[in-house]
Amino acid sequence: MGDRAAAVDGRHLRRQRSQDAVIEAILDLLSAGRAQPTAVLVSERSGVSMRSIFRLFVDMEALHRAAIARQSQRVTAMLVPLPSTGPLADRVAPIVENRAVIFEAIAPVRRLAVRLAPDSPPIRAELARASQVFRGQVAEVFAPELVGAADAGALLDALDVATSWETWERLRVGQGLDVRAAAAAVTLTVTALGSGARPGARAA
Repeated sequence: MGDRAAAVDGRHLRRQRSQDAVIEAILDLLSAGRAQPTAVLVSERSGVSMRSIFRLFVDMEALHRAAIARQSQRVTAMLVPLPSTGPLADRVAPIVENRAVIFEAIAPVRRLAVRLAPDSPPIRAELARASQVFRGQVAEVFAPELVGAADAGALLDALDVATSWETWERLRVGQGLDVRAAAAAVTLTVTALGSGARPGARAA
C-alpha cells in the first residue's frame, strides 16, 4: 500500500508541476507581447507536450481561465494597505501609485480576460470580483470625502472610474502616455473630485 500511495502522490506532483509550467508559460508569453498565445507556443515554452496540455486542460479556454485565476492571486498579493485618514493628497498618492504598479503588471493578462469575458461566465465573474475589490479600496480611502458629499454614490462612481483599469488603459494605450504622465492625470482627476466633495475643502 505504501508503494502504491507513493506512486499516486508522485503522479499527482508531476501533474501539478506540469500544470504550473503550462500556466506560467502562457503568462510569460502574454507578458512578452503575445496577445493570444497558441497551444503550440505554450508547449514550446513550457516543455509540456501538446497531448499532455490537453490532458491537463480540456481546451484553451480552460487554460485561459486557469491563467487568469493565477494572475488574480498575484494581484491580491500586490494590494497594499492604504491610508483612509489624513490630508487628501496623502491618500491620493498611495492609491495612484499602487494602481499603477498593479495595472502595469496585469496589463497583458487583463487584455486577454477582457477579450474572452463576453463568452466566458467564469472570467466575467473574476473581472467583476476584481472590480469590487478595487471599488472597496476607493470607498475606504475616500471615506472622508464620501461622508461629506451631497451625492456620495455619484462621487464613489466617479472616483472608482478615475482609478480603474479601464481609465489606466485609455491613458496608457489610447492616449499613449507613459506611466508617469498617466499617474499624473489620474492624480489630477482624483484630487479634483475629492476636493470638490466639500465646499472650500483643500487637497493638502
